[in-house]
Amino acid sequence: MGLPVKPPRLVSLLFSLLFVTACSYQPLFLPGDIGSGVVITETRRVMEIRPSSGEVSTTGLLFYPGGLVDSHVYNELVANFVETARVIAVIVKMPGNLAVFDINAGLSVIKDYPEINRWVIAGHSLGGSMAAAVVKDNPEAFEGLVFMDSYPADGDSLKDWSGAVLSFYSSVEKISDPDRMERTLDLIPPATWLTDTARVYPPEKTNYTVIHQIDGGSHSFFGTYGPQAGDYEPTVSREAFHGEVIDYMTEFFSENGWL
Repeated sequence: MGLPVKPPRLVSLLFSLLFVTACSYQPLFLPGDIGSGVVITETRRVMEIRPSSGEVSTTGLLFYPGGLVDSHVYNELVANFVETARVIAVIVKMPGNLAVFDINAGLSVIKDYPEINRWVIAGHSLGGSMAAAVVKDNPEAFEGLVFMDSYPADGDSLKDWSGAVLSFYSSVEKISDPDRMERTLDLIPPATWLTDTARVYPPEKTNYTVIHQIDGGSHSFFGTYGPQAGDYEPTVSREAFHGEVIDYMTEFFSENGWL
């Protein structure tokens, strides 16, 4: 007798997973790029990043990677945010580096942290869209949402969600499509724009969005990889880009009383 024949669909799926994993964007940084102020613990499901000492916030950050992007590429940005804001962050690993294969992965993760009493979910690109889908189906599980060059899918409106949204765009080119921007604004809570000279948050810290454009950035700068196919040439350093993201994220957390 020969070896048992596997169902064609299973074989196809396995090959697809191997293909997309092989084609994923990998990190370009060395471990030394991350400071000693954090501890990174990696398992098969997640990378947990927490301050190496001292008190931490009872607000946690759950992070969904972009499509076909290795989860390790976000360690530098997330670790520096953790060190600044003193929160615990959990980067969720996705099957085949695609959050669409396990949209609700984060829900099982947060159950492992009973010491955290509120969660903010963030996502880059496709990861942000999948994070929005999780919030739409579980609106009480999260108090905040951070988009990084991302937006909800057309069927996942958060217009009436009571939480707070921070939306980053990496450059002016990323928001130059007026139709896409109009659809996006119709899917999120009422929005205002934050700039270095006008950083005003709504007095009521519910059902609102703040948007910030990072001039000169690129899509792949939210991680430590790239250049990504179809991306724009950055005119700022990755370090400056990360610094701006961390500055606005820390302010967003502080404004909402999460730190």
